[in-house]
Amino acid sequence: MAEVNTTQGAKIVNRTPKLLPHESFGRKRILASKMPTTYAQLAIGDTIFIGRVPAGSRFTGNNLVSCATGTASCTLSIGTRSTATQVVASATAIASAIDVATAGQKSANNGALIANGVEYITTEEVDVYATVAGAVLAANQALKFEIEYVND
Repeated sequence: MAEVNTTQGAKIVNRTPKLLPHESFGRKRILASKMPTTYAQLAIGDTIFIGRVPAGSRFTGNNLVSCATGTASCTLSIGTRSTATQVVASATAIASAIDVATAGQKSANNGALIANGVEYITTEEVDVYATVAGAVLAANQALKFEIEYVND
């Protein structure tokens, strides 16, 4: 039977170049962030700063958004932008159109830079942020983000 090496498998077999922490033996970290107890309604297009992730990090497919019931049709997308320049890498890097109208814990792993076999490794420190879409985000809606990445 045939065997094909992954990119990382080839590095192991050839013993060069060295595996990077985001490829093997790195540490899983979680950017955990929640909305304040009280805040004003957010309009479509408004953003929520979630937190920062260091350079050399690989986002995993274990991202979650937990929420209480909100405004009908309200969704969030989760993206990244350069911390230094604020230039957006992708407004939907991690997740796109996550339903926050109904209460629950939602998978947030369908983003342009992590879904369908794509791997996103940060080349610089990035801000992770959410963008309101579909309808306004209700004032004071309980909302929590858990964004997982690997680094060392």
